Amino acid sequence: MTRLLFFLLTSWGLTGCGQRAAIPTTETAPSVAPSAPQASASGYIKYWPGTLPIVISVPHDGAVRPQDIPDRTEGVTVRDTYARALAEAIRAALTKKFGRTPHLIVCEISRQKVDCNRELAVATQGHPQAIQAWQEYHGCIDRAEQSVLAQTPHGLYLDIHSHGHPNKRIEIGYLLKPADLKLTDHELDTDETVRARSSIRQLGRLTPTGFSELVRGQTSLGGLLEARGLAAVPSPKQTLTASEPYFNGAYDIAAHGSRDKAQLDGVQLEVPVQMRDTAEHRAATALALADALEIYFERHFRLKLTANPVGR
Repeated sequence: MTRLLFFLLTSWGLTGCGQRAAIPTTETAPSVAPSAPQASASGYIKYWPGTLPIVISVPHDGAVRPQDIPDRTEGVTVRDTYARALAEAIRAALTKKFGRTPHLIVCEISRQKVDCNRELAVATQGHPQAIQAWQEYHGCIDRAEQSVLAQTPHGLYLDIHSHGHPNKRIEIGYLLKPADLKLTDHELDTDETVRARSSIRQLGRLTPTGFSELVRGQTSLGGLLEARGLAAVPSPKQTLTASEPYFNGAYDIAAHGSRDKAQLDGVQLEVPVQMRDTAEHRAATALALADALEIYFERHFRLKLTANPVGR
């Protein structure tokens, strides 16, 4: 019911980043989007439009605590520190490398007031202003995805978070549970129900490799990050034990990934503090991700990310 309500509101133009702008065509879109963000009607959501087939969001690093919105009394309220700064570093690294910018959406309101990575009821506790911010955040992501799909058949949605787990590695979430990741490569490649549960369902059909390669092979996102010095799970080198904590993804990549409908494939990135706490560490993480995404897109999406890309 929550997702149906959100769909209807979006269709009627009542959510999003204020008035929805026309989506640029391939012929008129600039190679680099403007650096200034667009603000939502509430002012709590910022959207930097892009021209790459990549959408980045940050739901949990807001610091604004308006007094007229009560604090949430259920659910997690911890802030994902440095997540926004990391996302901005990723945007800068992608722009420098490819001559084009990703879309970026940031929630500036505190998670104590609204949690944009949860279902509407838990996220807002029914407060009208919190509901508005939640709707604007998801409306902006929806708008960015439509912009991507107007220019290319496929794209990637990255939801940026931070974690404090003992193992200092990037946790890559595809909505797959630890039990799914313990399956053999053959089982991952042949059991269609596993791919159907994932936020990269569409890419699992598109890639010329098997699904196991996409999830944890040498050219998986985790494998490519490992090759560039960033520990990541799942990957060829990193596996989960039964007792280890692991974030496999939540509402954002369920709502905006390809599990439930044909749109962008979604990935949640949970980044440890050592990879995001200083400008130097963020720049290194962003550069490694940019390098990894170049190969990832060419291998699995069969798309080049450079300016004036040509599908292969």
